This record gives sequence, structure tokens and C-alpha cells, in this order.
Amino acid sequence: MNARPLGRRAFLRGAGSVCIGLPLSLALQRSARAAPMPSPGVPPRYLSFYFGNGLPAKFVELGFDGVMAPFFSLSDKLALLRGLSLPISGGAAQMHWQGTGRFGVGITPQNENSAAGQSLDDALYRAFGQGTSLLNVNMHGRSQGNPATRWYHSWQRPGLPNPERETPIQVFDAIFGTFLTPQMSLELTASDKRAIRYRNSVLDSVVEQYRELSSERSGYSAGVRALLSDHLDLVRSLERQSLELSGAGLTGALAVCDQAPPEPPPEDLVPTQFCTESLCPEDVAHLYAEQSLANWNEVWPLFCELYAVALRCGSTRFGTVGCSGSGDRYPIPELQTLGVDDSAHTLAHGWSRSADNGFGLCVHWLMQKVAHFLEVLDDPLWPDPDGRSVLDNTLVLIGTELGTGGDGQHYADSMSYLLAGASGLLQSGVHDLPGRSDVDLYSTVAAAFGLSERFGDAADFAGHLELFSPAG
Repeated sequence: MNARPLGRRAFLRGAGSVCIGLPLSLALQRSARAAPMPSPGVPPRYLSFYFGNGLPAKFVELGFDGVMAPFFSLSDKLALLRGLSLPISGGAAQMHWQGTGRFGVGITPQNENSAAGQSLDDALYRAFGQGTSLLNVNMHGRSQGNPATRWYHSWQRPGLPNPERETPIQVFDAIFGTFLTPQMSLELTASDKRAIRYRNSVLDSVVEQYRELSSERSGYSAGVRALLSDHLDLVRSLERQSLELSGAGLTGALAVCDQAPPEPPPEDLVPTQFCTESLCPEDVAHLYAEQSLANWNEVWPLFCELYAVALRCGSTRFGTVGCSGSGDRYPIPELQTLGVDDSAHTLAHGWSRSADNGFGLCVHWLMQKVAHFLEVLDDPLWPDPDGRSVLDNTLVLIGTELGTGGDGQHYADSMSYLLAGASGLLQSGVHDLPGRSDVDLYSTVAAAFGLSERFGDAADFAGHLELFSPAG
């Protein structure tokens, strides 16, 4: 019996909105272009990855060593860009929201409530992501006042951020759907929904389809059937973990994130060297653990695995990932055993090149989390159909909102970024780029995809950076 060909993207559809994507590596026949692609040799996926509270120039002086050592094993797939700047007027010292509002956009915001333009991930998604979803995942602490530029990193236009997923169950449902109908979601209490979801699985309504594909009568090889079984086992495990770790997020906290940000205040905030309590309030409603302590060691690896599965299945090819927010003020339990009791944000203000007050340990800890995300994408057990890893076939741009060549960490005169993946076209290693701007970087990425020659504020564009080799 001949096997029914699995296309470039294959799904098992079930009750409600359930749609279980199958790994691209299961495809036995690949269409030449199952979804529009910019041009041959250009990375088929793009992610903007943001982390908060800045990266001083001193921390990248050793390349992939010291604070940046977590990236060493992946250094042949990474480009470290040093010495760029954010052309922000108003003095040397900057507020967090000016840098976060520019991240992925390349235009300085007028205030902390909105970016000043479309973000690069959204532009690429709308140009080349037909048939897929834009997936924005963010792990951070929310502060009173909810200033939009601190937490949102994906924007359709000024005043309109794309929804972000902040709990594991939100991410899981965005990827695989849910068997709960809209009517059930309205009528059932949160505890009832939780009980139903614990007793049932999104896989229950696709059992017959799975049996058809996994039986010997399907004509598929034993290897393909085993991979399918492993994938669905992983989906069930991720579903259970997401339920257990999401807590109150199961009730639909995403609805809050879907709302447009509030109107700007009557007067724009004036940048100063210091964060006041009103501009950088303490975290009061952290999503991941009680008493504002982020449960990173459980939630972050789950976020990474969920996002990797979405990319493997082709359900998403464009989006953003946030790993801590600008100005987050929660302590890191693991570092408290080393005597670092303050948050990364608090330590950043008192940090100097001559005397590290523990901020370096905080950033190194955070770089471990960023590197873990890349390592999950680079898993050789789940390759793309061409034999490369998901990371190899994804262009990931990693950055933050602040970077200084001197003391303190409220400046943007020496910004550092990382690029990863890019289908073997990336010129890996360390690139020193003094005098160049974030707009030059975003424009280089946009041009590599065939989107546009410039992206961001035209006044800040000096030309493309030599970061990619010509496609062979």
C-alpha cells in the first residue's frame, strides 16, 4: 500500500480549534515553495529576541567568554555585533522605554506607551508568513501602570502591539488550539475549565487520525511512525506541564494583553539618568510565582520547548521572544546564594567598569537562558527536512535596550547584538561596528529577506552591514 504523502506542513485536526502540527521532518515530499519565501537562500524564519536591563560593552570585550561564555558552544553559528548605538536625542542618559520602543522598530518612541512604527518581525510576517501564525512569547514581571513599550516587542503600527503570550498554557493553545469552545469558555468557571483540561487532552480528538498514520497499513516506514509517536508523546507532556505551571493564566490573561495600550500622558516623560519609583515601579503581579519571584527554572525551559515545536511544525515562522522585561526588579534565587540579593535592574544602576557589584553575574545568568533557547532550536534529534537544525534555518536577532562603554547602565552609546542561524549565510564571529546604528542592522536583515532596503528611521540609516555571505 502506498503512503499518503505528507506535505510540507501536515496537521491532525480535532474538536474545537485543535490543530496538531506535525514536524516538517515527517514530510516525505516537499513542495518547492509551500509558503511564499523571499528568495532562494534567504532564511525562511525570523525571530526577534529581547532581554532586559542592558549589556555593557565590558561584558562583550572577551567575545564568547566571561559573561558571554554560555554562547561558546554555538559560536560557529553566531555573530556578535559590538559598538552600535541608538541615535536617541535628549542627552546621554536614556530611559528604558526609549530603547525597548526602538527594539526591532528603529524609530525612537515619543513616550513609553507606544512604539513609533511597525516592528521587523511583523513586517516580515505580513510579507512572507501567509498560512502561519505570528507567535510572540514573553516572560517578564509586570509593573503597575503597564507601560506598553517595556513589555511589547511586536508592533503592527503605533498604538497597536501584537498580542503576546505570557503563560505556558497560552503558548500551548496558540500552537495546538483547544477543545474548549467559546461558549464553554464563557459558561465554565476557571476551576471547571482546569478540571476538564486535566481529564482530557487535545490529542483525544485526533486519536483515529493518529492510528491511521501510525499503523503498518499506512505504508510509512517504521522510522516515520516512531517519529510521529515521539512527537505526540511530547505534545501531551508539554500540555500537562503547561497546565501545571500556568496557574491563574489558565483563566485567560491574554485578554488583557490583547487590549491596545492607554493613550499617551499629557506630557512626554523626560529622560533622566535615574529611574524613579513612579517610572520604574516594583513588580506587583508577576505571573510565574508568588511573591514576585520568577520561577525561571521551570517556566523558561518549557517556553523554549514550546516555541521550538511551533517552528518544527511550521505553525509559526515569525515572531518575538522576550526573556525578562526592561526594569524588572525581582531577585534571582540562584544568585542569592552567591550574595547577590538585589535585582539586575537595581544593580545595573550602580555598576561600574572598575567594580562589578554583581550585575555581571546577573547578566551571565540571563545569557544562560538565552543560550538555552538557541540550544533547543539546535537539537539534532528534530532536524528540518534538509537535515539542518531549526536554528540553522532560522535567523534570530538578539538584543536589549541599553549598552554603555563607560559606567552605569542607562546609556545607549555602545550597543551589542547577536545574530544566530541564517541558513549558513551568516558571517559568524565578532564584528566591531562603531558609528553604526540599529537601523543599519534592521535594514541589513530586511534586505537579506528581500523585504526592503531600509527599515527604521531614514535619518539613522548609513548603509547595510557586511554580515551575510552571498547565497551559493
